[in-house]
Amino acid sequence: MRINMAGWNWKHPADMKIERPNGVHGMQIILIRSKARVMIGENVYDTDRNTAFILESCVPHNLYAVGEEYADDWIRFDIEDDDIDFLKKFDIMTNIPIQLDSDVVSELIRLCVEIFKSENSEKENTVRCLMKAVLLQIKSCYDPKNKVGKTHYDVELDEIRKQIYDSPASEWTIPSIAEKINLSVAHFQRLYKQRYGISCTKDILTSRMELAKQLLIDTDMSAVEISEKCGYYDYAHFSKVFMKYACVSPAKYRKKKL
Repeated sequence: MRINMAGWNWKHPADMKIERPNGVHGMQIILIRSKARVMIGENVYDTDRNTAFILESCVPHNLYAVGEEYADDWIRFDIEDDDIDFLKKFDIMTNIPIQLDSDVVSELIRLCVEIFKSENSEKENTVRCLMKAVLLQIKSCYDPKNKVGKTHYDVELDEIRKQIYDSPASEWTIPSIAEKINLSVAHFQRLYKQRYGISCTKDILTSRMELAKQLLIDTDMSAVEISEKCGYYDYAHFSKVFMKYACVSPAKYRKKKL
């Protein structure tokens, strides 16, 4: 896991309001250290101190102070190839509140932030270990009352979402996906957004753009080849979509990351 940004014990006034209708790119851990109101997709949670959220990339969310100074710890991070097996075993629960039973996670985040900002020669490896410790500690506090049993549709939706991120270049269309699980388009879209806090259309876009970013950084493939790998056979259209998503052209994104 590679940290992009992180903060510990950040404080905001009692009228704080942070609204992120498009979420943020990359996964995010937010540990709320005060009373707060949190909106994830269409779900609203009134939280107590020491409540953690593990948010998926681009999930819409809003944070509001509730009559007192707001404080939180947070980490934004990307998943690396070496993390896949760990996360599969971890069975990560995302986009829901998890009440913690101690300040251990906050202390681990403090260490992450301290080492992330240091010049330590082994900071990347150390931070990876600490991130695993953070996630394992959060997992140990899962409240069985929060574990809602999956319905038939939940299982199928989870499988569809996995397929979207495993095969971004496939010709995904909402009507064909809805037909797969015998739902109307409107019902499918409602269930999908309710479950993940993001529309299926946006998930398809995100899966393709994140693959494009990865290929631009990690390979020597041309931008046209990458466009096709991501399911876009009109490069001009791909470039326009990428520019809107990443705020820079594919060429500038590659140069920026070199």
